[in-house]
Amino acid sequence: MSENAMIKSKGTILIGNKNIRGELRCQDDRAAFYNVKNEEVLAIEYSHIRALKNVRNGGMASTITMKLADENQYELMLNTGVKVFNHMYAAWPGKPTQKSRADELHRLAELRGEKIQKPKKHLIKRRHPNRSIGGDIGVYLLLTIVAVAMGFPLVFAIGSALKPLDELFRFPPTIWPQHPTIDNFSDLIVTMGQSWVPFSRYLLNTVLITFLGTFGHLIIASMAAFVLAKYDFPGGRTFFNVVVTALMFSGYVTGIPNYVIMNSVNIIDTYWALLLPAFAAPIGLFMMKQFMESLPTALIEAAHIDGAGEFRIFWSIVMPNVKPAWLTVIIFSVQSLWNNSAATVIYSEAKKTLVYAFQQIQAGGIARTGQAAAVTVVVMSVPILIFILSQSQILETMASSGIKD
Repeated sequence: MSENAMIKSKGTILIGNKNIRGELRCQDDRAAFYNVKNEEVLAIEYSHIRALKNVRNGGMASTITMKLADENQYELMLNTGVKVFNHMYAAWPGKPTQKSRADELHRLAELRGEKIQKPKKHLIKRRHPNRSIGGDIGVYLLLTIVAVAMGFPLVFAIGSALKPLDELFRFPPTIWPQHPTIDNFSDLIVTMGQSWVPFSRYLLNTVLITFLGTFGHLIIASMAAFVLAKYDFPGGRTFFNVVVTALMFSGYVTGIPNYVIMNSVNIIDTYWALLLPAFAAPIGLFMMKQFMESLPTALIEAAHIDGAGEFRIFWSIVMPNVKPAWLTVIIFSVQSLWNNSAATVIYSEAKKTLVYAFQQIQAGGIARTGQAAAVTVVVMSVPILIFILSQSQILETMASSGIKD
């Protein structure tokens, strides 16, 4: 196996009563664990493995227990243990063969001298033998209906953006244009170009606020969640209960208190009026804490024993293992900041966001109906694109956020 194809994972190995931190490197026929000084601590031939067990700790982290033919047993806590286990199990020549119930029935029938009947081949293969084909059809029909209902607004918005002006006012409305055109998008560019504030300025404001707000929210929420999830201190439960309570209030309820606070510290009509509330959003802290609780505490304790500091543990061990959670936080934060018009706290036209400029175009009357439809597609395209690129991580976060160590 080449160096690039070698499977590697950082973590710790338990040998006797000693935890050794380093890196496991897996090849086609053997695996070796190296300490932080790049010294080989243990080499394991796959053919010598007698038993192999994997316990997933959350995300890609897992604990692998292996017992060798010489009765020695080793336990590895790896950051990407799931990938390592899959590689080792596939290359393990002594892995137990899994026989199905049908194989066992065939073996018993042969012992009794009975004739074995070949199973009938079904046109539709079912993953759930205990459910009828009619049940499968019903489930897929329901899922199809739900998918159509959820995808219809998106298709209709794209179709409206491609319609000429005469088709936009047709009744009953059509889902897809008969004569598609991109005139609405070209007219939108022309209208934005006629503004006394350049289009690039609105875009720069939005990108700057979205990037800085998301980055600050992610770092602050992750650090606070790490302390709340893995350390006990006076007032920790009370603080987290306050965070959970804050999730119950929408932005419309907290708008006036936020304005009063920002006005008292003189940050109205500045970027900080949007960035500071984004840093303190409770949703990120809640999700990161719930996900971090699934990390094994033994992994952090082993890092403490090896002399790693708190920030090193947070940045090098915790954050890589909670990647699905912080990707989910990024999506929620980007969606909130990208769609924020900031009209209530920013008054200078040169500091306003792209969404505010688009809203002014949408309010331009009947003549700008086509441009308004194009605005809808442009505004929703960024959050949808980010969600599509990281939807698998979001699903893993939702599935693992309730698991505790």
